[in-house]
Amino acid sequence: MKNFILILSVFMILSCGKNTTDKNDSIIGKKFEKIKDIKKLSNYTKISDTTIYGNNSEPKHGILHLRDDVNNMIVLNRITLDSIDEDRIFEVLDTLIIPNLNKPELITIGYCQVNKDNDENLISIVDKTDSLLVQNIKKVWRANTATEKIERVADLNGINCLNEWFAQ
Repeated sequence: MKNFILILSVFMILSCGKNTTDKNDSIIGKKFEKIKDIKKLSNYTKISDTTIYGNNSEPKHGILHLRDDVNNMIVLNRITLDSIDEDRIFEVLDTLIIPNLNKPELITIGYCQVNKDNDENLISIVDKTDSLLVQNIKKVWRANTATEKIERVADLNGINCLNEWFAQ
C-alpha cells in the first residue's frame, strides 16, 4: 500500500509539473502576420519595427518594439514569405522584457555603432538628449541572428549611439 501511495504521489507531482509547463504562455515559435494574431500581444502597441538585412537582399530577421502599460517587449523574429500570397510571415525567436522606463530614458534599435561601424542588431537603453550623439548609454543587447537570441552586451567600450530623434 505504501508503494502505491508513493507511486501515485510521484505521478501526481509529475503530472502537475507537466500541466504547468503546458500552460506556459511563451510566444517563442509562434507565427504571425500581424502582432494581434498572437493573443498574448493583443494588449501591446507597436512602437517600432526594424528589419535586419545583414548581407541579404531580402530581410531574414526583424526586431519589434512593443509596449503595454507596464513593459516594453522586444521581439526578435524570423521573416519568411508565404508561398501562396507571398505575404511576410514572422516567427518569434526570442523576446526581451524591459520594464517601462524613466522619463529621460528611451529604447533605440538600429541606431548604434560598434567602433564607428553601424550595427543594425543593437538594442539600447539611452538617456534622452538634444544632441546628435547620445551621451549616456545605459544597457545594450544584440539581436544575434546566428544564435537567434537576444544577448546582453556587457562591454560598452567602442559603442556609441546616434539620437534618432535629433532635429537641427
